[in-house]
Amino acid sequence: MDPIDPLLALLARGPAHGYALKRWIDRHLDPFWRIDYGQLYRVLRRAAARGLIAAVRREASPRGPSRVVYGLNPAGRGRLSVWLAEPAASDDELMVKLAFAAANRSRLRRVARANHEAVAARDEAARRARGEAAAHGDASAQFAGAARCRRSDATEASLAAVRELVVAGSDDPLLARACAAVAVATRMLGSFGGLWALQRGDADVAALHLCDADGDEYNVSYLRNLLPEGDWVLVNVAWRENGLIVGRGNPRGVRGVADLVRGDLRFVNRMRDAGTRLLLLRTLRRAGIDAAAVAGWERAVPAHADVARAVEGGGADVGPGLRAVARAADLGFIPLASERYDLAFSRRAFESKTGQRLVAELRRLSSHRGGNGLAGYDLRDCGRAIATSHPTQRAV
Repeated sequence: MDPIDPLLALLARGPAHGYALKRWIDRHLDPFWRIDYGQLYRVLRRAAARGLIAAVRREASPRGPSRVVYGLNPAGRGRLSVWLAEPAASDDELMVKLAFAAANRSRLRRVARANHEAVAARDEAARRARGEAAAHGDASAQFAGAARCRRSDATEASLAAVRELVVAGSDDPLLARACAAVAVATRMLGSFGGLWALQRGDADVAALHLCDADGDEYNVSYLRNLLPEGDWVLVNVAWRENGLIVGRGNPRGVRGVADLVRGDLRFVNRMRDAGTRLLLLRTLRRAGIDAAAVAGWERAVPAHADVARAVEGGGADVGPGLRAVARAADLGFIPLASERYDLAFSRRAFESKTGQRLVAELRRLSSHRGGNGLAGYDLRDCGRAIATSHPTQRAV
């Protein structure tokens, strides 16, 4: 980040001298941006030489020489507009941009929209690195990767706070396409993580695939138990095949969950908040198998794609995941269940313009047979409201 740009943003708030600028930076932008006095005054002189700012007056100082007060020139305002419109090169720069854009709600949202893809890419890179570290059992890299992911989560949360809609919960490639198409922020926290985010008000929509204890209904009982006073609408994304991802051609001869306790397989699991982990746990219990007997049960990665990468890279022989993800990586797949994957909208989010755009995009994607090129999807209910917290209230 060129320090000229945030200094221009500061001067857009009104003329100021170097001491006042430094004090504001230290109080409000640390640790995202720091600058010492020597660098500050060098940057101010450089900006003045380029015609971006100009000295507007001098003010007496309580000690020492008088202070030069700088103001923003039209050229400086033009450069500032360009800088705010560009995606930030780092999470720290994004925090600085959001801080300066916060005074204008429409500008704040424009900054958020401009950075959606870049932040998602950095978040994906952080989670991929953590998944690879877990797949290879590198404790040092896992610790660093977890810290990086927590930092990424904080950035996602800050960005999501100014977005019109935030989807949190279970990851899914079809949902990722729909959210990207309508520029909706996503935070992939697992099904339980999404429910809790919706309960706390940290998300507007929870993406989930949680089967109830009787095994004959998805998601509704969890919503009614965890959000007993909530006003929500449940919209289907897809019925999808979930199971075990194995190597290309299934070289280890995995036939089902009973093979997970053979002792010669390297297993990689999903994180504790993931619905896929719960599905596998229930399948093991139905087969009379204790999950503790599966070597590597606690070796967990955050996303379906991380399981596929672990298997593809040779760090694991088998792990739970979607047929669509296995097919995309040209890996083998052992089906365990066809599960219903839904979005639980708060009523406000469902009726919002952005919520309706997301639902419309799901319906558009459902018009492409076969899950829009994704394997293992049944889209017969895609985009349809299938349940509500108030059954007598009609969902639109």
